[in-house]
Amino acid sequence: MPDKTDARLLELVDEPREALDVEVKEWLDLSTKAHKASLAKEIIALANNGGGFVVVGFKELDSGTFTVDTDHPDDLALWSQDSVQGIVARYINPVFQCTVVHQMATVSGHAHPVIIVPGGHRVPVFAKKGSPEEGELIPRRVLIRRPGPNSEEPQSTDDWHQLFDRIVKNRQADLLDAFRTIMSGELPVKNETSEPTLQDELKAFAENAVTKWSSLVSELPSDADPKLPYGHCDLSFAIDGDFEQKSLKALQETISSSVRNHSGWPPFVTIMRHPISPKPVDGAIQSWFGIDDGDVRERPDHSDFWRVSPNGMMFLRRGYSEDSRQFDDMAPGTAFDITTPTWRLGEALLNASYIAQAVGGVGADLICHGQWTGLDGRKLVSRGNRRRRISDHYRCSQSAYNAEIRVAISSVSTSLPEIVRSMLDPLYELFDFFQPV
Repeated sequence: MPDKTDARLLELVDEPREALDVEVKEWLDLSTKAHKASLAKEIIALANNGGGFVVVGFKELDSGTFTVDTDHPDDLALWSQDSVQGIVARYINPVFQCTVVHQMATVSGHAHPVIIVPGGHRVPVFAKKGSPEEGELIPRRVLIRRPGPNSEEPQSTDDWHQLFDRIVKNRQADLLDAFRTIMSGELPVKNETSEPTLQDELKAFAENAVTKWSSLVSELPSDADPKLPYGHCDLSFAIDGDFEQKSLKALQETISSSVRNHSGWPPFVTIMRHPISPKPVDGAIQSWFGIDDGDVRERPDHSDFWRVSPNGMMFLRRGYSEDSRQFDDMAPGTAFDITTPTWRLGEALLNASYIAQAVGGVGADLICHGQWTGLDGRKLVSRGNRRRRISDHYRCSQSAYNAEIRVAISSVSTSLPEIVRSMLDPLYELFDFFQPV
């Protein structure tokens, strides 16, 4: 990623002008597919040109100079790091990491998004998806920066030669390192840096969510229920495909109206009461139920923490009902109810799909990653279904379990039993080879 100083960023917004490594844009509505594709087009061209900047929020005058675009949005959530990276992941191949800076202009006093596009690519960067009706951006097309400056397809052999010369030079350092290693008598080590995938982005989103949760619970006593001292379930979701990226306010309204109550305490539930009501935090919507009206909750399974991002990422951390004081007089951390994970996971999948459909992701896929912790030493019980008897010898000897699945959003409700079973059968098997019937 280019190392650009604060002075350079300030210059870009105080004296905006286009160059082969700088594209200046008016405000775009990144909730629309056409404007997402338009931004992706500029990023692709700059990446193939060796990197550069997209500066947002200026109109070009007939003289070729730029003035501030007064149509400044009140909410810059759609210009967050996660939002722009989501556009890169969906429209560009190979995927790479851009940096988004909201730079305050000295003259206008407005914050302008500046997207730092890295260079150094060792293969041509091209469009993975196109704009509506393939107008401005066409799938599988390579774009470069040409004099003007303009972002266009290569139009001559010289354009292609310059692009491939740049790629070859980017590979030279790797080749020279390999030759030096061979000459020194050492075995060359294959150094392949894989481009981040949507799963990588989901993992980073979940890790960031856990960091925020850890900050919230840091002042609580070590045995406080909202701190989930005995274990928890983390569920992360990502929409893979086309959908509408909404502002934070519109997204919160969508979540509130989409979530359905199947169990009495649904995931991603919205309760409009301070301090547990959802809040905008670092480009996403966040809610934590650990402390309500100054009181620390005494139910780990009701101390939810969740985050939902406009770029289609969702995260939920929830404790186990088996660890609450109301659970059948069993000591916390000792039991694992066979029925609870099934309906908790099923309900989370359904509500994630409801949210995804509400933002227009009906034809997309849903990636789900689950992690269950604090399993070591727990025994399998059946308290949700009293008629089912399970012997005491089914115990777990592993501390955590992870599972991931990809499923079409349109088929979540119709295939829910099969989806849940495919994720949870290996979890139950950890309890001395237990096989659900």
